[in-house]
Amino acid sequence: MHDILIGAPRDMQANNRPAILQRSDDDFIASTLDELRSSAGRVVLAARRAHATDKQGTLKLFQPVQRQFHLALLEVWCDTPGMPRLDPARIESAGFVVRRISSSGQPEGWVRSNGRVRGWVPLSRVGGATGDPLAQHRLQRQLTGVADIDRQLIGLRLAHTDQLLDEHALPLFVAPPDVCSDAAKTVFYGIVPTVSSEVSAAAPANAAAGAADFGPRSELFRAHLVEALRGEAMDLPFPGEAVAGGWFDASEMPSDTAPDGVSDAQFSDIADASSDNSRALHRFILLLRQLASEFNAFEADDASAPLRRALAGVALPLVLRNDETVQRTVPADRFLGDACRILLMKENLADAVEMPERWPALDAVSANGLADAMSTALQARTATLLSQSGRYDEPGARYLVRAFVRIKPEAQCPLRIVWSADSEPFVIAPWFENAEARPPVLIPLPDASDRDMLRQLKPNVAFLVPPSMHNLLSGKTRDLLGGKGKLGATGLTWICGFNIPAITICAFLVLNLFLTLFNLVFGWLFFIKICVPFPKLGNKPPGS
Repeated sequence: MHDILIGAPRDMQANNRPAILQRSDDDFIASTLDELRSSAGRVVLAARRAHATDKQGTLKLFQPVQRQFHLALLEVWCDTPGMPRLDPARIESAGFVVRRISSSGQPEGWVRSNGRVRGWVPLSRVGGATGDPLAQHRLQRQLTGVADIDRQLIGLRLAHTDQLLDEHALPLFVAPPDVCSDAAKTVFYGIVPTVSSEVSAAAPANAAAGAADFGPRSELFRAHLVEALRGEAMDLPFPGEAVAGGWFDASEMPSDTAPDGVSDAQFSDIADASSDNSRALHRFILLLRQLASEFNAFEADDASAPLRRALAGVALPLVLRNDETVQRTVPADRFLGDACRILLMKENLADAVEMPERWPALDAVSANGLADAMSTALQARTATLLSQSGRYDEPGARYLVRAFVRIKPEAQCPLRIVWSADSEPFVIAPWFENAEARPPVLIPLPDASDRDMLRQLKPNVAFLVPPSMHNLLSGKTRDLLGGKGKLGATGLTWICGFNIPAITICAFLVLNLFLTLFNLVFGWLFFIKICVPFPKLGNKPPGS
């Protein structure tokens, strides 16, 4: 028995790594097989190897949405004098794996077991870098040939869950016999995936306790909190006055007139960004947003119950009235819940909600208890927002391809697996990044100045509009832009038809308006908008 080698076609790449091609033609497999036939064609293929790199100089592959495709190309030959090609009949199966390089620099495999995707795991759990991807084959290689001993060995092995892990392998296809004959090589090819719909059954890493050093005692966690949630004293806006829903509009969406429920004095105070009440109102709204959005504090669920209990232990002092000698207090959980309903949820409560005098500083025990409760609530909140980890979801992750062939048993020699070397590490370009090989997609827009053409734009999509939405859109545009539109609750449901090309014209105009507006901030027009004249036969000036 002699050694067998697998790697890129030897006249294309002088090592045992897979050759990774980048193709943008429609029938790229057929064209690749045709170019494999001759030495000149393989020179062309060598020039088609993926070559784009990121800022760190790492090879970069693209996604199908970028109209780029990648092929792994390999040759199998015998390590004997003359290096002849291996007869394909001796190969039981061939494939390749895509592995991720961990932060420690060690490759990881994407594995399954018992019909479930387990995600990325160290290769030590699947027999090492050169172990067979299939658990069944790995177990078979450990048998002795003695039935009683083998039964016990299998029982012992199956007691360990790692023995049941299968590393996901993708198929390699042998080139047609005439192609291999013309090339005088045994050549395999396979499509390298850069997208996947698979997700791991394991919990998302970012949802784990203390992920990214964001635990309740971490400076990163504390720094993002408003003062009150850090246990520090905080001024509150308009102490002793009834909380008004219009405060939010006056602070976050200022206009020339005071919103409903906001006095002229309050409106003037809020409009002055340097006033104490204006600054305090901004911080108070941020406090409500953090509690409601990040920590889900006002929903009756188990995860946020400890946070509500911690807030209930904070007594907020109310402003002394003329006839009072003992200061009243209100539990923070009750006051903040009511304030959230008024300011953020725009509800009208039957009873007025009085703004406390201040938020007091908390002692160390209470502050730590509040932080612990917020951290617990945040982890639960994050878990509801994060999807399970996808195969290629980690931004900037590096991957590699490694190919293998399984050689059929010969005489007394059992089935064996032969591996190529690792490919060059690569990253996967994000979907929004353009590949340079192909021009952008052209989307013709209708000529809005051609009245005859516009008459032909019949509605080809219809929206079912509920009464409240129709009432809102039927009001005055000035009121709608000023935030004074009325939804209403009664009326008829409407079916409104529109023409998609006309919608596209509107979207294009709005896009250009906002691109120009945001260019003041990002300065991006020079890079993302390129317009060149394109004279077209038959163009006529408007109105002709």
